[in-house]
Amino acid sequence: MKAIRNRLRQFDKWRRRGMQNLEPLLYKIPNNTTHNNPQLLPKDDVKSILIIRNNKRIGNMYFLIPFVRQVRESYPNAHITLMLSQPWQGDVFANMGINDIVYSQFSFTSAVRCWNTIRTLKKTVFDLIVTPYSSAEDSLMVASLSAKNKVGPANPHRQIAYSQTFTKNDNRQHAALNCLYLLSCLGNDLTNPISHHIELDDKELAAGKTAFKATYNGTNKVIAYFRGARGSKQLSNEAWQSILDRFELSSDSPVTWLEILSPDITSPLNPDTLTYSNRNMRILASYLKNVDGFISCDTGPLHLADAAGVRCYGLYNKTSPQVFGVIGERSVNITDFEATDKGAAPLELILSPS
Repeated sequence: MKAIRNRLRQFDKWRRRGMQNLEPLLYKIPNNTTHNNPQLLPKDDVKSILIIRNNKRIGNMYFLIPFVRQVRESYPNAHITLMLSQPWQGDVFANMGINDIVYSQFSFTSAVRCWNTIRTLKKTVFDLIVTPYSSAEDSLMVASLSAKNKVGPANPHRQIAYSQTFTKNDNRQHAALNCLYLLSCLGNDLTNPISHHIELDDKELAAGKTAFKATYNGTNKVIAYFRGARGSKQLSNEAWQSILDRFELSSDSPVTWLEILSPDITSPLNPDTLTYSNRNMRILASYLKNVDGFISCDTGPLHLADAAGVRCYGLYNKTSPQVFGVIGERSVNITDFEATDKGAAPLELILSPS
């Protein structure tokens, strides 16, 4: 099943590249420019905002948090609507001051529901529609809806869908931060420190603590790990065992291992290890706040844990940590974990849980 999904993803990448030159024609069909204003509205006149992000990947939802938080800070009196792809994604942005969340469910199989969402939103003339990341799906939504200012990253294939586009003018590379320049271009000062954290309420925090105590109530350091990952980012069981062994050898106190299971990883690496699973991502985040560290490849649960403020050890064998790495103050990105024994010392130093 994983092999089929990977093949489909490869085909989709090929399709996207092949369709690029036809994109402008796609946006001309619904191009809704009736209310477009060629000038940016004064900041105080922006009373309604629509943020559009159609993407199904878990990690990308957590990367969107800093932008959403900064929009709320920059426009404290505006009514903010967030358009996401799937209903489960709204939980990521709970307690962040977003007024409405709508779901495009953008796909051929959900075409009717998607159209109903567009038809409802077309009744509103937004002061500002902004797409933090450039995608064909987001640009098509922008072209279909009404707004005075339609703002997004500069892209020659998608320019027609927007009233204003801006070229990146800062050196932020990380996927969670590289779109913030758009807010500066709109005349806003970013609020520092830039937060990438989710907002867990007291009830969620208590539920996570209770679940953790039901799993382990001892005094050892508890290090959690998750073996799932997409495609070539996934490590073999042998590689995982080597990482755990080296981590344990580097620790100055006993380590209790806790494996996070999922629908794709249903059996633990070692039969005598502690395990936990929860499909409620917010409770899982709250649970992980109680561990002493979390090890994972570049995948959704890693960025969930990082957004929850957990000390994370991100394993990067394919993707760039400069772009997709964990960014918490206590978190570490590791690229040399597959080194041979001769070159193993750097991993021990990095993983030392002291």
